[in-house]
Amino acid sequence: MKATKIDWCDCTINPVVGCPRGCEYCYARKMNARFGWVEDFFKPQFFYKRLKQLNSKTPKSVFLDSMSDIEFWTDEWIEKVLGAIHENPQHNYIFLTKNKALPYELFYEQAFKNSGNLFFGKSVTVNKQIEFTDNFNFEFLSIEPLLEPLKLDIKKKARLTQIIIGAETGNRKGKVIPKKEWVDSLVNQADEYGIKVFMKESLRQIMGDDFRQDKLIWEINK
Repeated sequence: MKATKIDWCDCTINPVVGCPRGCEYCYARKMNARFGWVEDFFKPQFFYKRLKQLNSKTPKSVFLDSMSDIEFWTDEWIEKVLGAIHENPQHNYIFLTKNKALPYELFYEQAFKNSGNLFFGKSVTVNKQIEFTDNFNFEFLSIEPLLEPLKLDIKKKARLTQIIIGAETGNRKGKVIPKKEWVDSLVNQADEYGIKVFMKESLRQIMGDDFRQDKLIWEINK
């Protein structure tokens, strides 16, 4: 498995590379342009052999879609990934999507009925992406990059138990540097309703003595 600089997981494995969303600040697309894993990043491709890396006996927290969004995975890809997960229950598996809800019933069943080692988060950057609807099934929010002050309607938090907050990295033209008061507001909202807070290292200088990393929900039972 490939070690990663991502603060909240041990490693990444990307059985799928590519995403048609076209986010302006997309780190994954930038990395693909550098290394050329797929010719057209807007057309996701499946790399089944990469799942063999899960055979490691040492338990890890594995992020499985840092180079894609599970919203655009086919049913066939999902079934093969879930099959590899069942064969390797020693790990914790983390997924992210920008979709309003978990996009496939297969994922929902595995995460909340048949397994305790799958964790699903929603990626948000601005207020219009936050929708705590009746079918909000996510356990955490990944707020990276934080691009504006956010209002969390925690009263409709559903399964939400943690937020991860990070600043935009890189040298993109128009890069947004979050203000400390934006983060303080998120922390206050989370604390009011018992939501854990994990700040990425990109916020350490901004937050100073208020920098905080609560234990991640997938590490609680380690």
